[in-house]
Amino acid sequence: MTRYDFIANIYDTLLYPLEKSTMNDFRKNFVPKIEGYTLDLAVGTGHNIEYYPPNSHVVLIDKSIEMLKIAKEKSKKRNDLNLEFVHSSVEDLSFDDNTFDTILSIDVFCSVKNPYESMKNVKRVLKHDGKGIFVEHGLTGQLLKDIVLYLTNILTYPTVGSSMIRKPLEYIQYAGFNLLEYGHLKNSFYYFIVRKE
Repeated sequence: MTRYDFIANIYDTLLYPLEKSTMNDFRKNFVPKIEGYTLDLAVGTGHNIEYYPPNSHVVLIDKSIEMLKIAKEKSKKRNDLNLEFVHSSVEDLSFDDNTFDTILSIDVFCSVKNPYESMKNVKRVLKHDGKGIFVEHGLTGQLLKDIVLYLTNILTYPTVGSSMIRKPLEYIQYAGFNLLEYGHLKNSFYYFIVRKE
């Protein structure tokens, strides 16, 4: 079992303030951009599901079985989707090369072990000319803000496994994606739209 299995039943309550103030707006903006056969990484309790476009075909993965159970329950509110739930981590994707048209990642790489190699693995399962949508947080390059992130990380990383001091742009560049769009969203969150050539 993972640490997320133990907190699955209270996860939505714990994260409610962040969802309401920040994440929900990100999901509304970026989740509808998925196209074709889509892989949604580390879906947790399934907050993205309500924003999938009608008739979407999505594989939802998470390393927490208990989180996936909650996501499955939420999916029952949508009868216009083709959804597959797979118990898998981002670090150990078992899909064939060049499988997915789109890969969606929202607030994921803060908690992925070995994010550089994991991003290469994500690229592997994306089709040539496929699209990646990443909404991630990390260091800002601004001294005072980053000091706060380092201090916050002392609490978040040991307790919930979320690092506040990651560098998602570096992972994307390391994997060799073609960066189409990149921008700041809010606080230490950024978005990246990429293509696999």
